[in-house]
Amino acid sequence: MKTVAQCSTHFQADVIKGNLENEGFHPVVFDNSMNSFLPVNKTNGQNLIFVRVPDEEYKAAMEYLDSQKDQPD
Repeated sequence: MKTVAQCSTHFQADVIKGNLENEGFHPVVFDNSMNSFLPVNKTNGQNLIFVRVPDEEYKAAMEYLDSQKDQPD
């Protein structure tokens, strides 16, 4: 699995995940805070919510996400 996005909220990660799924990718949201005893999902100021895809989908997923940055809101 490779990281295609690092998010500041679960909502943002879920939106990206949904967009990727609509395009046929197989993303997974990882929240490393579940591996911690800290009650927040930040460690040293870094948010730890990642959207990842299988290695073989990484390049195409990144190209898709990059193309969406150019789209008007």
